[in-house]
Amino acid sequence: MKKIIVVLICFLAIQASAQITIKPGVRAGANFSRLINTDLDAKTDFYVGGFVAIKLAKFYTLQPELTYSRQGGKGKFYFDDVDFGNGDPAFAQSADVDYQIQYLSLGVMNKFKIIGGFHGVIGPNIDFKVGDNLKGFEEDVVGLDLGLTLGFGYTLPMGLTFEARAKIGFLDIFGDDMYYDDTNYYNNRYGGDPVTNSTLQLGVAYQF
Repeated sequence: MKKIIVVLICFLAIQASAQITIKPGVRAGANFSRLINTDLDAKTDFYVGGFVAIKLAKFYTLQPELTYSRQGGKGKFYFDDVDFGNGDPAFAQSADVDYQIQYLSLGVMNKFKIIGGFHGVIGPNIDFKVGDNLKGFEEDVVGLDLGLTLGFGYTLPMGLTFEARAKIGFLDIFGDDMYYDDTNYYNNRYGGDPVTNSTLQLGVAYQF
């Protein structure tokens, strides 16, 4: 009896391992990003990266990803007390700006097959800042952001995928602490609302 159980366990393990596939891939596309709770408009940039698709079942794939992502916002920035050299300060001067924050994003996506070539994805991401050009702010952009990514896509039989994702940041990019004290709500310099990342990604992916 014990031998039969051992043989059965080995058979099931072999069957399970036979169904697991591991395939690398690449992904790239356009970012449409905003800095929430600022007056800046959305900006268009790009993302590019790679992934490993670990298919654990017919309907489920675990997909670790590493992506270089350029995000931020654009619009007008207003400078107070600007001295143009004539001794008279000019107030509320404005300039067109295109702010960019560069992240190296590590994500763990859970990919669920819906029907045919359609699938949905959801998973956490941790973003490490590798550069930015935000000048004129009183604070520096912190080096870390945590977020959630969700979206959907369609994969052709040849392995090419068209996908749309929403990437939502949870942390204030300037690291401001928000809390209640004994008198009132602590406000940061943006009126008490955290400045967070929000990005829509439209692109393609290819699994080898």
